[in-house]
Amino acid sequence: MLRLLTVPAWAPEGAAPHRLPATVPGALVLVLALQGDTGMPRERLAALFWPDAAPADALHHLRVNLHRARTLLRGWGFAEHLRAEGTHLHLTLPTDLTDDAGASAPPDAQDWLAGWRLSGYEGFEAWRRETAQALHRRWLQRQRQQPAAAPASPPPPAREAEHEALRTSTAPALLLLGEPGAGKTTLLSAAFPQAPCLRGLEGLHGMPYRPLLDALRTRMPTLQAAVDDPRGALGAYRLDLARLLPELAPDEPLPPLDALTAQARLTEALARAFEALGPVLLVDDLQWCDPATVEWLLMLAQGDRLRWRAAARCHDMPTATTQALRPLVDAGRLLTLSLAPLTRAELAAVCRARWPGSNFADTALDQLHALSAGNPFALNELVAAGAPAQALGQSLPERVQQMVQRRLQALPPLAAQAVEAAAVMVQPAPAQALRHLLGLPAGDAGDAACQQALAQALDAGMLAEQAAGLACAHDLIRQATAAQLGDARRLSLHRHAALWLGTRPEADAMTVAEHWRTAGEPQTALAWRHRGAEQLKARGRYDEACAVWREVADESLDLTQSLLARLELAACDLFEDLARGEQALNAIRAQLDGVSDPAQRQLMEGRLRAALVDNRVFAGDLASAGRHAARLRELLPELPTRERIQACEVLIELAMREPDIPAAWALLAQLRELAPRLPSVLSFEGQIHWFGGHVRAAHDALARLLQRHPDYCRGLTVENDLAVMLHTLGELATAEDMARRSLRSWAGVMHTECLSSLVLGSVLTSAGRHADAQASLQRALSLAQAQSSALFEAEARVRLARLHLQCGRPAEAAGLLAAAAPLLRDAEEPLRVSNWVLMATLKATANGHAPAPQDIDRLRAASARLQHPLVQAREARVDAELALIAGDGTAALAAADRQAAVARSHGLQEWATEAALLALRARRLLGEPAAKLRPLAQDIEAQAAAQGYADLRWRAAAWLAAHGGTAADGRRARAALSRLRGSERPSLFNADVAATREPRWA
Repeated sequence: MLRLLTVPAWAPEGAAPHRLPATVPGALVLVLALQGDTGMPRERLAALFWPDAAPADALHHLRVNLHRARTLLRGWGFAEHLRAEGTHLHLTLPTDLTDDAGASAPPDAQDWLAGWRLSGYEGFEAWRRETAQALHRRWLQRQRQQPAAAPASPPPPAREAEHEALRTSTAPALLLLGEPGAGKTTLLSAAFPQAPCLRGLEGLHGMPYRPLLDALRTRMPTLQAAVDDPRGALGAYRLDLARLLPELAPDEPLPPLDALTAQARLTEALARAFEALGPVLLVDDLQWCDPATVEWLLMLAQGDRLRWRAAARCHDMPTATTQALRPLVDAGRLLTLSLAPLTRAELAAVCRARWPGSNFADTALDQLHALSAGNPFALNELVAAGAPAQALGQSLPERVQQMVQRRLQALPPLAAQAVEAAAVMVQPAPAQALRHLLGLPAGDAGDAACQQALAQALDAGMLAEQAAGLACAHDLIRQATAAQLGDARRLSLHRHAALWLGTRPEADAMTVAEHWRTAGEPQTALAWRHRGAEQLKARGRYDEACAVWREVADESLDLTQSLLARLELAACDLFEDLARGEQALNAIRAQLDGVSDPAQRQLMEGRLRAALVDNRVFAGDLASAGRHAARLRELLPELPTRERIQACEVLIELAMREPDIPAAWALLAQLRELAPRLPSVLSFEGQIHWFGGHVRAAHDALARLLQRHPDYCRGLTVENDLAVMLHTLGELATAEDMARRSLRSWAGVMHTECLSSLVLGSVLTSAGRHADAQASLQRALSLAQAQSSALFEAEARVRLARLHLQCGRPAEAAGLLAAAAPLLRDAEEPLRVSNWVLMATLKATANGHAPAPQDIDRLRAASARLQHPLVQAREARVDAELALIAGDGTAALAAADRQAAVARSHGLQEWATEAALLALRARRLLGEPAAKLRPLAQDIEAQAAAQGYADLRWRAAAWLAAHGGTAADGRRARAALSRLRGSERPSLFNADVAATREPRWA
């Protein structure tokens, strides 16, 4: 058999294995043996090892090395198993991967063939990595299909039945209940020795998902391999995991968070991460797991993706956890298994297994059973304390505690102090952390003393080594040790633990805060709870983060700390209710003078002004945004890099809308210098191109962003912004798909849902799907009003007015535009103003009125301020409408030609098609015969049909049918009209009224 789960070796039956030589012939044997009956083409195999050689040279190298590989196989007696069939090579060898479901360990997805490397052959190395990932995926799949085949260690003595029940159960979840010291942890690890294990820690369950992250960090190489696996399901969630495990994306900026999608994405990412590690997940001390972890376990148990097996103390389970698990029990998805105390016979079996050299008499066993009450941990402590020869007390919990404390007192003083330090730390800690808590001096003498103390505690069984560091060997040891600490000693150890943990980059801020609180320093604890709230926010737990910030704001005696907490609370409100957010931010601004530290005050004001600029931009109040921006620009050079990045981003948002495109480009240059790898740089590049009138360049920048950073669709509005460009360029189907993708990515986030609903409504209007368009735009209007955003509300009303004008409902359009007018009274953004004036002009002429002269003046001013193709096209469209109303065919044709030229030069398909219709009307007004214009109308109809512009298609088809049309023209016109009417009854589209609007075929 060829062994591949360990260092590759040929293991003949009944003989010592021979290690496979790390040569090209040995590698050829490896590759071909794993192909099995499928084999591999010679050319592909040659290219794997010699990709840079000419094909003929590569095949020559292959022939030479195949001869050597055959010689190697001949020594094993398998030379004839290497055969050629045409251009394919086949090698049939027995391997230990044939049925790896029963393997004692899975193939390592990160470092398979760790002790066997072939240097200088990158193609083979790439094959090794891909094969490792494929083998690991296959192993996981087989394990899930055959639960009983999961590798197991021998069961603990007297627990064979429970061991078998654990291994063979197919329930999604199983809970092992028992008293402290009953052996639950030992039983779980014996049943599933390779499974990852979550560990609840007493007193350290303030931070969500801590047990999950601790477990993932112990398996980082395998997790990294799963993230990098292109065929795996975890790669798309890399950045979500990187919020909690930064080492997965070192030095890579992460997309912004939002309140709803972050939590959903994170829980799914964690589920996929553990699925990639094994088919079973263990949970130790479930009673100490945080609520978020329990929620996550409940989610897993509702499906069949990943089974979990947990252990808990039956009398210490929180009521909330018990209630949360009850529906699973009722549904039969959670089984419970009670671990009873050892019987007298079982205790005898345990004693024989644990102390084979001791021959306990029946009376001794009777006494041990009576004293321990059948508790395995108590039994171990009793024997270590000299029982049954020595008389001991009768109260089991107190007696066990006293026994542990006597063992602690028997240790040398420094070793006992090391156990005390570990008991206070609770979590596994590296040796240097315990050295810090021991207060040993720097230098070799301190190092030696620490090593000796830790070795003594380990030898005595009081400490144990875990993957993350040293910890008390059992919860009961930790609890007994902590119980005998004096107040002064306890406070000192907690203070030193907080100081050491606070220096760690991966520190759990809530744990540090708890140490400071226990050390008697509540104000310092509040400062760390503020940091903890930031970590909660990063984990998608917005409600919990806000609750902590409210606590800090209310209880902190430090004004700066309190204001920072309130600033974070206001930021969480920013895109939910702009009016409330502005009010909260202004209240904080009124108190900034009370911050005594100038640097801190400056930092806070910078963050505050940036938030206010952002708030006012999206509220449509550019005047207020500009006032805050002026102060922000003064502060900008002195702000830290992180704050300057945020300030540049909000200033770009304002500059684009003022519009000051050169200023926007200058700010983008600063942003690129501060954070060249920040994906939002590409996003802003696309947006500046858009506001500057370069639609195709904007599209290309956003398409690059989507291609390079698909994960950022939940942090940047790239899908929404790309939908805008695609709609403008006439790609309706792709624009609709992108807008709907944006709605899925940002589900529950009002700000972006509103934006995407506006875009989707506009796309559907162009496509003539009026009922769907109205629903989308009405949704946008509701969301805009809920956010107190005048900008979004005005946009929604103007776009709804366009829809109603297209449907032949000018009265409804008039009402919408009248409601939008006050919201746009002070607006100066050319894109917004030009669209409103165009709709107001079409509404006025549809009702038989002349447009207001002041509205036309606003359009001229907007066009002069920004040479944007949409603004220019709208101005030309208004000029054409005015000329047609006046009966001036020459002016109408000139305006139509101007619109067409702008549209063609920038790729604006819808505007170009409508310009052709305007030209048709103008030329008819100038007296050109209908027969001469029919080819133009036919071309317009064909273009509109190809692009999906249902309304423009109907208008062209209706003209053809009315001007010398054939029966086929009539059928096409009726078909186009039927599509516009849709399936809804009554239809939103009023054909009779719509037929009277421009180009007024009647």
